[in-house]
Amino acid sequence: MTANKAAKAPERFVQLLKKAMEDHPDKLSLREVARRADISPAYLSYLLSGDRGVPSNEAIDRLEEVLGIAPGTLFRAAGKPNDEALEFFRKDQAASIVQSLAKLPAAELPAIRKMIERHVQKSRVTRK
Repeated sequence: MTANKAAKAPERFVQLLKKAMEDHPDKLSLREVARRADISPAYLSYLLSGDRGVPSNEAIDRLEEVLGIAPGTLFRAAGKPNDEALEFFRKDQAASIVQSLAKLPAAELPAIRKMIERHVQKSRVTRK
């Protein structure tokens, strides 16, 4: 019988995390990043070595904040929706929107994303 191991965090996620730690202006130690992100130093060490799966949404949010990573960057690298995306998926129309998008070729998705972002920006301006 083999033990179930948690899936490893994607390499892109681990590399972004390592780079953010190396590039941080305060040159934070692993222990300091862990303390500020409210995770254990051992867990962060295992995560950086690729021996742990993707952290919780809360931990990812804190790591982005502590390391000055643009919100959503680590979530995308982890292939995981953030809380805002999860809230969207709970809306009534979300399923039909996602089903429509799933029919599109992957090459068309960046253009669709830009169109949606423009619509969201326009919507924000008109609400003010």
